[in-house]
Amino acid sequence: MDSNAIVHEILNAIGGSKNLTHNEVCMTRLRLSISDMTLINYEQLSTATGVLGIVGKGANGLEVVFGPNLVNQVNNSLDQILGKPEITSCSLNEKHSTSLPTHNEEVDDLISLLAQKNSIDQNKEDFDSLASDLDTDDFEDNYEDDLEAPRLLIINGPNINMLGIREPEIYGKADYRTLIEACKTEAQSQGFSDCVCYQSNHEGDLIDAIQDALGSYDGIIINPAAYTHTSVALLDTALAVQLPMIEVHLTDISTREDFRHISYIKDACFATVAGKGIDSYKEAIQLMATHLKAEEA
Repeated sequence: MDSNAIVHEILNAIGGSKNLTHNEVCMTRLRLSISDMTLINYEQLSTATGVLGIVGKGANGLEVVFGPNLVNQVNNSLDQILGKPEITSCSLNEKHSTSLPTHNEEVDDLISLLAQKNSIDQNKEDFDSLASDLDTDDFEDNYEDDLEAPRLLIINGPNINMLGIREPEIYGKADYRTLIEACKTEAQSQGFSDCVCYQSNHEGDLIDAIQDALGSYDGIIINPAAYTHTSVALLDTALAVQLPMIEVHLTDISTREDFRHISYIKDACFATVAGKGIDSYKEAIQLMATHLKAEEA
């Protein structure tokens, strides 16, 4: 794989090199410290060449899972492109606190590798290297449960990235980063193996996100924002994909201006949650989890 090309994919997905404040390698992960998390295109990042998974780390951190060989190549190329003189890796205290990474990181890495078996074929050496260090008997059941756990996509339309700035008296003072963190925390508590939050101000991008969800996600929670009231195209796409979908809004659109009373997307959704701020998303995640469990029964 061309590590320089991978670096350019990653930089494009995270909003450019100026949005990256620090990078280092720890085992199979490329750790990135991000200045503005709202600039991250999670869908683009998760599909970048060689990427096996993405794990959030704190309020401004991401861990991009590769394999033990590729991750060093990518980090070296990233350092070169950014003009850094040396490779940055885990701190000495972190490296020497134990002979192996923490059990949770080992489990996450192995699950990311196993869950994408088709990609593992070309990274078999990476998988064998990681698996040889683990006692898989300790978490075999957890691994199987994680593979079966549903994946959730949350789609946000125009101006949702402006939360906390745009009319806070209407939409609240919490920013978009807070919304993402709340969604991921709630999704994890409801048993989702993955929760990707995608936002775009462009109708075509939202249509692409819905189409791309087919075969990759088990359910969609969508806030089309202003496109709620205008976009037949989003409705047509949602009806074509036929994934379980919930409409969500921060405000109660039924009590606002007349034009906001119209919702095209609702005809493709089995539920609508509105008027509860960020808690609208939390409730929608709970409803989606209940719905998917009922479908399995």
